[in-house]
Amino acid sequence: RVVTLVRGLQNPWSLAFLPDGRMLVTEREGRLRIIGKDWRLDPKPVEGLPEIVASGQGGLLDVVLHPQYEKNGWIYWSYNAPDADKKSGWGTAMARGKLQGNRMTEVQVLFSMEPKTRAGHHFGGRIVFDGKGFVYLTLGDRGDMPRAQRMDDHAGSVIRLHDDGRVPADNPFVMQAGAKPEKFTLGNRNMQGAALHP
Repeated sequence: RVVTLVRGLQNPWSLAFLPDGRMLVTEREGRLRIIGKDWRLDPKPVEGLPEIVASGQGGLLDVVLHPQYEKNGWIYWSYNAPDADKKSGWGTAMARGKLQGNRMTEVQVLFSMEPKTRAGHHFGGRIVFDGKGFVYLTLGDRGDMPRAQRMDDHAGSVIRLHDDGRVPADNPFVMQAGAKPEKFTLGNRNMQGAALHP
């Protein structure tokens, strides 16, 4: 038995339930949508997100509430961000903000992978909190497998940060010359699922 709950979404990628019963849903094309407790889709996407590049498998990806959301109001999302010069390409980034009505406010970009490329696949993008103040972001190899083995490249790794974007002093490669200090793992192809062991 199939029951249709909501119509009108295009390439939904992730969802997060707000404490009041509403749902946030990302659309890969770059829109963050709100679904009410009555399963009605707000026709107006959430405003205030940073620029998002919808290319191939990339776009607006995960959305996750901070574990202490009811106290601090932070919402985190991963997305495909353009390079500053708008010429070099794009890559997975993570930002956070606070939802006020239909607008994201206090937006902070916490991480943006380097180097960027114009490839259209393997963005990763899953966000996981560990309950100890750390947040993890999965990154795909961007379709270029050797990049996942490089210490000076974010591609193909799991990123570990404090929830405010600072790099933890005990990250495994933080003291290694030439290595990206945000890296927690390397050699990953394209993790699009991630969960914390109970």
